[in-house]
Amino acid sequence: MKLSPLTIVIIGLSVLVMALGIGLSQFVPNMEEAKMQREYAEKLLAEANKQKQANDRVKKAIAKVNEIAADWQQVVAVKTPPQDVNQGGINLAVNRLQLTVDSVKFRNNVQRALNAQLRKGGVTVVTGPRIPDPPTSPLEIVEAYYNYPAIRFPVVVFDLGQVTVQGTFDQILEHVRSWSQMPNYLAVTDGLALTGTAPLLTGTYNLSIVGYVRGDKIGPVTQEAGGTGAAPAGGPPGGGPPGGGAPLTGEAAARAAGGQN
Repeated sequence: MKLSPLTIVIIGLSVLVMALGIGLSQFVPNMEEAKMQREYAEKLLAEANKQKQANDRVKKAIAKVNEIAADWQQVVAVKTPPQDVNQGGINLAVNRLQLTVDSVKFRNNVQRALNAQLRKGGVTVVTGPRIPDPPTSPLEIVEAYYNYPAIRFPVVVFDLGQVTVQGTFDQILEHVRSWSQMPNYLAVTDGLALTGTAPLLTGTYNLSIVGYVRGDKIGPVTQEAGGTGAAPAGGPPGGGPPGGGAPLTGEAAARAAGGQN
């Protein structure tokens, strides 16, 4: 039987449709699997990016800590008294009886440093402050004079009250500014008031001095010192910035440490 051209075309189209159907039935699942694999890869990439960002944040945090530590080391070098008593400093690692003796020497050395600073600027001192004496009791010396553990690191805080000096305007201004350069201590002044007639003026201001104590050991309270027994020597909990103590964050921190005004 002879097929007409139309019949041949119809049969050809039918075979083509069947072939396409078979091909698509195998291709569509492959497309879905590829889509799933692509989505999974995108999720892995996103997580990898998150981890990289976290690592970057850690690196930045470590760098910041190192930067702060380096800054504090610079403060320690010039703004904290030495540990050697013979060099004008103080060492809290000795026994409490010895500390009462050393603290008198330390107090006198701080007074000498204060007297030298009072002469800066070429002013005449009318009323100068006096560094308070340390307690004589071994049981009170660390707590009362070095403010530990009331403050989490040993520190002396001297609220010295009002200072009165005389000189020219420039001399008094230079004198007050010079306190920021006081060696081994952090000095805070406020409330400067000027009276008198130029060129000779009288300046009054309030003065506080803060001294962070170096070291990470504090001598124990012993029976010889009047205690109930030996306590293990130790330093401030959690340590502190390199060099001992903690960084001052400005006038407010100094006042907060000692309750100053």
